[in-house]
Amino acid sequence: MKSSKKNIIIGIVLALFMVVATAGLASAEDSVTGTIAAKGGIIILDAADGLYLLEGSDMTPDMVGKKVTVTGTIQVKDDLKVINVLSIEEISE
Repeated sequence: MKSSKKNIIIGIVLALFMVVATAGLASAEDSVTGTIAAKGGIIILDAADGLYLLEGSDMTPDMVGKKVTVTGTIQVKDDLKVINVLSIEEISE
């Protein structure tokens, strides 16, 4: 009986570890470089690997057309890449 309790506890600990490990991967920061664009009143980042919707940013229309590096967490929502923006840095050319 002690052996089965021990196995259950080990299983629970491993399951919790996996949940914590995958949650850390989902919230990892990433940086993407591209040009700020406006599409139908929505501000996006036009990058080499596609378009990104920018969320949580204080974008102003004067940023449109500028090359920037956006840092944040990237998710895919409804087949659309979304960056929850933490910072935007303009790249001088």
